[in-house]
Amino acid sequence: MAAPLSVERSVPATPPVLGSDRSALIITTLFLFSVLSVPKFDLASVLVFGAFPAFLIGMANISAAVIMKRLLQLSPFVLFMALGNISLDRTPMLSLSGFTITGGMMSAIVIVAKTMVSVAGMLSVTLCIPFYRICRALEALHVPEVLITQLMLLDRYRSLLHEEALSMQKARDTRSFGKKGKELFRTASLIGSLLLRTTSRAEKIYRSMNARGFQMQRKARPAQKMALREWLTIALWVLLFFSLRLIF
Repeated sequence: MAAPLSVERSVPATPPVLGSDRSALIITTLFLFSVLSVPKFDLASVLVFGAFPAFLIGMANISAAVIMKRLLQLSPFVLFMALGNISLDRTPMLSLSGFTITGGMMSAIVIVAKTMVSVAGMLSVTLCIPFYRICRALEALHVPEVLITQLMLLDRYRSLLHEEALSMQKARDTRSFGKKGKELFRTASLIGSLLLRTTSRAEKIYRSMNARGFQMQRKARPAQKMALREWLTIALWVLLFFSLRLIF
């Protein structure tokens, strides 16, 4: 019994500025709505809300490199999503040294900034709170049990997809030379095979779980009311977000 206790003690605590796990989730949701409410041409307001993840990174001693790495992985999808605005809105907004910035360019920049700031905020909170505690907080906030169970199973068995992908990649590398065997159509067929293999393996795991008495119902924990400290923390952050929206 000593090992689980040591593991539990090594789990990082929720930053005091966020209160408890429940209040941290509520504050993060309010932060996301505040960022999304910024008008499409208001870049300054989006950058101001970037102080939230920056503050949590410094407060909880989170590695900024980890967040930057995940943002870079996400950036191609965000840029592809924002490129459409450049062609849709070509209304000139301002000119800098002969270069005209259109409304589509500005809205595309704001879309990218909103996405990066929002994802950085969510990552900074989730890196402070382990996933199983996030699920407990969702349960305390009366989120449907089916959704919580699905999230826990997805987090637990997401390694299956990674293991199958590594296995198929190693098999392809040993059977190909240079760029041969790595064409687009061959890669597409491999992705389809990866989906089928992962689904088959997940089905076997699910059957073994049912054979051991698994049910879609977890042991419910007694619900606890929100403490006054949690409400005060939420109220302070609401006041801060509202003030930023009014000022900027």
